[in-house]
Amino acid sequence: MNTRQGILGVLCALALTAPAAEPWTLDQAIRQALTNSPDARIAQHRIAAAQAGLDQARAAFSPQLQFQSSYVRTDNPMLAFGSILNQRSFSSSLDFNNVPDQDNANFRGLLTMPLYAGGRNVAARDSARANTEAARHEATAIRNTLEFEVARAFHTVSKTRAFITATTAGAQAFETNLALANRRLNVGTLLKSDVLDVEVRLAQAREEAVRARNANALALRALRNLLGLEQGELELADSAPANVSTAPDSGDFQSRAELAASAQKIRAAEAETRRASSGYQPRVSAFGSLDYDYGTITDGSGQSYTAGVLLQWDLWDGHSTRAQRQAANANLEMAREQQRRLRLALDFELEQARLALREASERLAVTAKSVAQAAESVDLTRSRFEQGLAISTQLIDAETALIAARVRRAEAEADQKIAIAAVRQALGLSQLSNERSTLK
Repeated sequence: MNTRQGILGVLCALALTAPAAEPWTLDQAIRQALTNSPDARIAQHRIAAAQAGLDQARAAFSPQLQFQSSYVRTDNPMLAFGSILNQRSFSSSLDFNNVPDQDNANFRGLLTMPLYAGGRNVAARDSARANTEAARHEATAIRNTLEFEVARAFHTVSKTRAFITATTAGAQAFETNLALANRRLNVGTLLKSDVLDVEVRLAQAREEAVRARNANALALRALRNLLGLEQGELELADSAPANVSTAPDSGDFQSRAELAASAQKIRAAEAETRRASSGYQPRVSAFGSLDYDYGTITDGSGQSYTAGVLLQWDLWDGHSTRAQRQAANANLEMAREQQRRLRLALDFELEQARLALREASERLAVTAKSVAQAAESVDLTRSRFEQGLAISTQLIDAETALIAARVRRAEAEADQKIAIAAVRQALGLSQLSNERSTLK
């Protein structure tokens, strides 16, 4: 009994001293999203589907081998006579005007081989190959976007935590101010209305703290969705990796995966125009078969083979090929215009990100001074209020200004980090390193 109690004591001690789960860093959060997010997994499945389409297109160049089997019984003179011949059971006593019914079991191996398809198969393969590469680049683009969304959500959580700190500190400050106001009220140096003003502002500060906590919970939930986490605790680290704390001063969007995907889609559309035009060309294929026929009535059997070449040429198809070619050309022009629109959008995105970074950096420099000035103003005003040299509204205004300055400071800090992440995304850079985002 004592031994059992000792073991239980050791296990309890280990449980109590076990280290808590490490907070998630931005690096860990991004890697989690890239492997567990539904968007990342959908992108991988799209690549697999595109690769399967390429394999199907390549199969058109390979010979096709089939096995066929059939059993028939008939009294049709032509079919019955043909069955007798295939079974090598012809007899000179056969009455051609009164051929008895016959049965035949046929077993056939059929081999077909395309020799020339007017360029259709080559174009289909080129189109499928381009679509596969487009899917890979699109997956890289999704990774790039997902990294940015995780970084933005991560920094948003940090922003809301700073909001909680600022609003909670503000509420605590008003609690202190209320105690000072009550002391002055007790000694008769302050009116009751002034105390009520401080109480109202304290209630507002507590309300702002509640809103900040709710905003933090919502931001955490958004981040959990990006990470694909359905349960478990999510605690974030305070700092981001140093290698993503700055954005490059130069660069353009030419290496964006979206542009590479667009170029591949144009190649696929060009291949589809060639595929549509192949309807004007002849098609040549070779075929061969081995047959074995057996009849239960004649108890005869026989083997035979067939080999040949087939030429097909659509001399008139009701303008079907022309319509397909027109549709393919329209799709090609549409793909080219979509690429042009994409270039304009990417250029605007990069410029917008750089302007947002400049604005956030300037705001950060201004708010740093604002917080220091507001804090000094609160100290002076509180001292004057305690001595009866300042009225309650002055103290309330000073405290409110300090809370607002701290909130703006926290917002500017987070917005600068988000803007840096946006610039890196616009340049096609990973949020994990200084290298270009690549598909893994």
